Amino acid sequence: MITAHNLSAGYRRNSEVLQGMSFTLEPGLIHGLIGRNGSGKTTLLRVLAGQLAADGEVEVFGEPPFDRASVMDRLVLAGIDAPLPDRWSVSTLLDVAAARWSTWNPARAAELVSRFDLSPDTRYSELSRGQKSAASIVLAVASGCELLLLDEPYLGLDVAKREQFYRTLREEAGRTIVLSTHHLHEAEKLLDTVLYIDDGRVILHGAIDEVSARFVQLSGASDDVDRVLNRLGSLRELRRTDLSLGRRSVVDLGDGAADIDAVAHAAAQVGPVKVTELTLENAVLAMTTTGDPR
Repeated sequence: MITAHNLSAGYRRNSEVLQGMSFTLEPGLIHGLIGRNGSGKTTLLRVLAGQLAADGEVEVFGEPPFDRASVMDRLVLAGIDAPLPDRWSVSTLLDVAAARWSTWNPARAAELVSRFDLSPDTRYSELSRGQKSAASIVLAVASGCELLLLDEPYLGLDVAKREQFYRTLREEAGRTIVLSTHHLHEAEKLLDTVLYIDDGRVILHGAIDEVSARFVQLSGASDDVDRVLNRLGSLRELRRTDLSLGRRSVVDLGDGAADIDAVAHAAAQVGPVKVTELTLENAVLAMTTTGDPR
């Protein structure tokens, strides 16, 4: 569905936002695109949507996406920053979308307008930030496009409406979705894979369960934690937190050099060292603090 090799892109000459990115996103899955603000997430989505030229190799549906109708007609890029006319009402937006996409689903659009409590007669300029996000979600999902590129589409939504957003995505099983998000604690159970980028480079990419299993936390007396790490060999300690009675360390297990069972076995031989798996959010926080885990 989506492949990139040595992909670079930017907005000005000699100013690259994306730098040598390589990855593959398989069809029919929900892919999480994560990274700090300014890491290149929006730029990458614009490249995939055909809105921005890039160097290197990138293909969507087997074709280079830039300004190519055969690609752009099969995808939608949605987010609160989409340039929609302020004077148009919600119903006008839906009418224009119906004319834009031959795959438009009017019944689905009506269902989602009701789900997100949107008034069809309200002008776009009169919508709140959250309502604009909801309108963007409606347009993307009801478009019927095979590929949904969602750039933090939940901004301004309250907790209840964000849950409706996640419910909506779960209902779209089988479509390919790339979701840029900071709400990892909410989205983790929804995602199939995660693509973590920083400073325009791919830092980590893989199936969500594999990524989550790659990082563990060791808690105990500092000397005991050191002995566990020494037994396991060259594992990278991403983050260390000193405690009153010891320390807590986040460790990168790498690509299969060790697993949590091996860590637990080493800890049992040393003494009272607690070994726990990390949530995706805490793993990303550790990487964000220290940088590239490779």
